[in-house]
Amino acid sequence: MLFNTFGNPTNKTLMLIHGLGVSYQVFEPLIKHLQARYCIIAVQVDGFLIDDGNRAIPSAFTSIDDQVDQLVQHICSAYDGHLDAAYGLSMGGCIVGKLQERTDITIDHVILDAAPLVPLPRWSIGPLRYYQSFNVWCPEGALPPTSRCVRQIL
Repeated sequence: MLFNTFGNPTNKTLMLIHGLGVSYQVFEPLIKHLQARYCIIAVQVDGFLIDDGNRAIPSAFTSIDDQVDQLVQHICSAYDGHLDAAYGLSMGGCIVGKLQERTDITIDHVILDAAPLVPLPRWSIGPLRYYQSFNVWCPEGALPPTSRCVRQIL
């Protein structure tokens, strides 16, 4: 896990944790916009590490709990166990949710963006997977006719 710090270290702290399949660089526009007002800690989760030359750094993601332990250790040592805010995107939201469960650190404000914290009902998995796969991977206008099951749910 790597921690990239931007902005003035005396400002309020904002930790950004990316989602699955992307790096901290997904936050670069946000970092540029907020770094004058906040001390931003852009986390690079294990398994998704990138160096300054945009080259992958070998690392292995083991578990969300392992990532949380590393974050707690860093927050305690670098920020006296306190963050003003934390933002988690997708899998990063799961990590931030687990951080909130910890009693050895405090986070004043939390933003969970598209974090899968609640299991979906079993009946919705198949139709949603079908619907999402075509929305994500097909060019616009190339969607196949919707299945009867998806039409009924949507």
